[in-house]
Formats: sequence, structure tokens, C-alpha cells
Amino acid sequence: MTQKLIITLAGFALLRLLLSLLFPITADESYYWLWSKHLALSYVDHPPMVAYLSFLLTGGTSSLIGLRLGTLLIATAVSLFIFFIAKEIFNKEIAFWSAVFFQIIPHFLIIWLTMFVELPLTFFWCASLLVLIKIIKSQNLQLWYLLGLLVGLGCLSKYTMLLFWPSLFLFTITTPEQRPWFKSRQPYLAFLLSLLVFSPVLIWNAQHQFASFAFHAAKTTSDTLGTNFPAFIGDQLVHFTPFFCFALWGAWRFGLKRGPLTRVFVYFSAVPLLVFLLAAVKIKVWAHWPSVGYIAAIPLTIAYLWESQKRLRKFFTAVIVFLLLIISILFWISPAILSSQSAYHQNQQLAQALPSGTKIFARTNVAASLLEFYTQRPIYLATGFMKPGSLWGEKQYELWGIPDLKKGESVLYFGEDNTTIRQQAAEHFSTVTEINYQLNLIEDYISHYKMLRFDDYKENEGHP
Repeated sequence: MTQKLIITLAGFALLRLLLSLLFPITADESYYWLWSKHLALSYVDHPPMVAYLSFLLTGGTSSLIGLRLGTLLIATAVSLFIFFIAKEIFNKEIAFWSAVFFQIIPHFLIIWLTMFVELPLTFFWCASLLVLIKIIKSQNLQLWYLLGLLVGLGCLSKYTMLLFWPSLFLFTITTPEQRPWFKSRQPYLAFLLSLLVFSPVLIWNAQHQFASFAFHAAKTTSDTLGTNFPAFIGDQLVHFTPFFCFALWGAWRFGLKRGPLTRVFVYFSAVPLLVFLLAAVKIKVWAHWPSVGYIAAIPLTIAYLWESQKRLRKFFTAVIVFLLLIISILFWISPAILSSQSAYHQNQQLAQALPSGTKIFARTNVAASLLEFYTQRPIYLATGFMKPGSLWGEKQYELWGIPDLKKGESVLYFGEDNTTIRQQAAEHFSTVTEINYQLNLIEDYISHYKMLRFDDYKENEGHP
């Protein structure tokens, strides 16, 4: 590893640390952190790796710095993986600029300041890709077992890791030099090993009526055809820059023509990206879902542009300007991170401000997890008579347990405040009042929530 790379990555690590201290814990980040307080073989939304990682980093405590140091370490490790992957196929210079490019892509710099499922997923995706390239170059069949282990750990991070196998299959079947693998037992044993490592998720699902699979399957019927597709395209252009997205086609053509080794990058980027592109026609695909597809495209794109140094310089300049524009919007316009620092710090006072011994219910799963992070006490999801409809995280909170209320009990409710909400609450409580506690957040869809107090529960059982 070159000294230049070490110094560069150390600089980016310092930048990430400084930026991360300006951002409060985010909604999804708090939800995944909450899992670390309920360790299990799996969860309704995703496999368990992010929960285990969060527990190692925080011990289940409200340690934002612990989470953010974890994101810094993973981002640095992924940069190193990209460097070594690119060096195996191209050269040190392309490898260096590939590692740097990863660090300046808006999605990987800004969104990756927070701890969420894509970080461990991408870590194991990169590690698996590096081992695969080692197998291709050395023909060391014993490395297949390491590959199977890494893919299995990736599957414990997120189901997207399962796309590694069809990507590998398409690469193998279209590359004559690699087709002899079909006659070897090691690839099949590696696949079985990955399933064995993944088996805790299958066991958990079998014990819980396949809750995770049912949760994800429900998404396929939720939206009208084509409704979410424009938003998906817009998200990709913002998160990964128009310049990177528009360069993909040329990079893929370059990779297919260059030789069998560069085809690895083509298949391991094109398959995930095209799968989610097609999925976006029917379902809501969030910007981060296809992010692993961009990993293999990074060294391929840099190598594609490397042949014309002038094009590469223009490319980096455009990406950096775009990144600075995004950061400027976040810092000064919306959500105006810099001017909101004092408001974010007020969240730390919630633990002392809210009355002890009073149950707290929240309108959404992430509102509940955010409150639990700051108050350091159990917060429950309102899945009873205050439930507005189908809720994200509903099944997970029910598995953890939501206590019933006793007659005469008072509770706090964190959510929207309107006539309908107050009328619903008035049917079950004697009085409804607003109390002056506010949670200051980045997310606009939660920041307008208010804290209401419901007094004197009229029923003998049930909960909001």
C-alpha cells in the first residue's frame, strides 16, 4: 500500500469524523440501533448483522460516537478493498483513484455517515469480490470456501447479497475460460456454505411465520406500475451523481471488450443495478438499495476514463463540484445542518424533561426509536386504537411486546396533532393536552410531530 493512499484515506477519515459530529442520529439509524437492544437471529426488516455491529460499537447504549466511528472504519475498509480489487485487475494508479472516487461520491460520503444495513453488506460484498478475483487469477480452489463464508456473512447483513450468486453465474457462463468451474465441487460447496451461514435467518423466519419474507413480498403489490420509477432515477442521479450514472454504459462496454477479468466488474455492477431498475417499475426502491452495484463500477469507470487523462480530470472536477453543491444545500438550506446544531443538542435534555414512569407511544417506528435513543427508556409503537393504518415496523414492535394500559393510566403520545387525532384519543381518555417537548431532527416527516399527554384511560385493556 502506498504512503499516498494512507495519507489520503486518513484525510477522508478525519473529514468523515468531523461531518458525522454535525449530524444527529437519523431515523433509520436509530431503528437499527434499537435492534442492538433486542438481539435476535433476525428481524422483520432485515437480517441481524447491523444489530450485532451496533451492539459491538455501543453495547446497546445511546452512543452516537460509537456508531459514527463504526461507519468511519467500514468506509475506510471499503476504500481499501476497492484499491486492492482494482490493483489486481489494472494498476496502482487506477486503484488509487478508484479508492478516492469512492470517498467523494455523495451517497458514500454523506449517507454513509450513518450506520445502516448497507455498510456491513458492502463490506462483505467487497471482500467477496476480492476473493473471487484471487480465485480467477490463482485458480486456488480452496479459496472458494472463504468466498462461501464471506457471501454468507453478507447475506446476514442484507438479502441483496444473494445477488452475488446470479452475478457470478452469469459471469461464469459467458466467460469460456471460467466454465470449468461447473465441473468442480468447490463452487457448489461454497454456495452450500453460504446458505449454512445464512441459516439463522431462515430458522428465525420459520419460528415467526416467515415474517420477513411476508413483509418484503407485500411491497410487490403496493404500488401502481411505473409510479415510483421517476423518483428512483432522480434518487440515483442525486446520490451517485449524473456523471457516474451516465458513464456506466461506456464503462460496461469497455469492460466487456477488455477481457475476462474486467467482465467481473461488468456483471457485479450491472446485475444489481438492473435488478433494482426493473423493480422500481413496480415498487418503491429507495436510493441506497442498489448501492452495491456501483462498487464494482467504480474501478471499471476509472479505468475507462484513464485512457484519456483529460476526461478523467474533468470527471473528478464535475463530481467534486456536485458533491460540494449537495453539502451546501444540506448545511445552509435544508435541513440547514449548521444552523440547527443548538436544536439538535436540546434532544439530550429529553431524558430528564419527560416524566418518569409514564409509558410513551409513538406514531411511527422511527419516531419511537429516536425517542428511545434520546430518553434511554422503552418507547412503544402505537398499533392499537391510535394506529393510522399499515405501519412500517409494526410486526417488529409487536414481537418485542407492547403493554396494555390500566384503567386511569396516563400516557404520552408522540405524533401528529390534529382534530382527528384528538377525537380518537378523547374516546379512550378523559383529557388530551399538548406538552412543550420537541424532538429536533433532520427528517421533515417527523420534525413536525408533537408530544401529547392522554390522561385517565377509560378502558380496562388495550393501548394507543
